[in-house]
Formats: sequence, structure tokens, C-alpha cells
Amino acid sequence: MPHKAKMEGLLSTLHEKYAASDTSLEQDALMEQLQAQLTDWEGPQPADGSIITTAELLVEALEERHPQVSAALRELLQALGRIGI
Repeated sequence: MPHKAKMEGLLSTLHEKYAASDTSLEQDALMEQLQAQLTDWEGPQPADGSIITTAELLVEALEERHPQVSAALRELLQALGRIGI
């Protein structure tokens, strides 16, 4: 599925940027939650309706100290929005 492949690519980029960042335990937990929500996702309707909420919380948590990770998350949010989530 093209959307699934796009999400996997965005997540890969996000993980690369995230791995290079000094993050808190709370941020790590949000990242794990987002990964789990997107792992089982198969189409426009998310496996768990809180994908957007989790991503937005993670953007807020990382925005100040990790702008590159936040930018990657915003790109992911935009992609989700384009496919109707």
C-alpha cells in the first residue's frame, strides 16, 4: 500500500534524527507509543485513533531542544493529514 510505504519512510527518517538526539524518558515513551500505533496501521483509518494526538504531544515535547526531530514529526503529521487521518 503506497500510504504504508510513505509512513515507513517518514518513520525511518524520524528514527534517524531521533536516535541522534538527547531525549527524556517521557519523549522516548511517546516515540515508542507512536511507533506501536503506526506499526499495525493498514490504511486511512488508524489502528488507534490517537496517532495524531501522540505525534502532536511528541512535537511539543521535542520542539525546543530538538527542532530537526520536530520537523520530521510535522512532516509525518502532514502526510497523515493528506491521507485523511
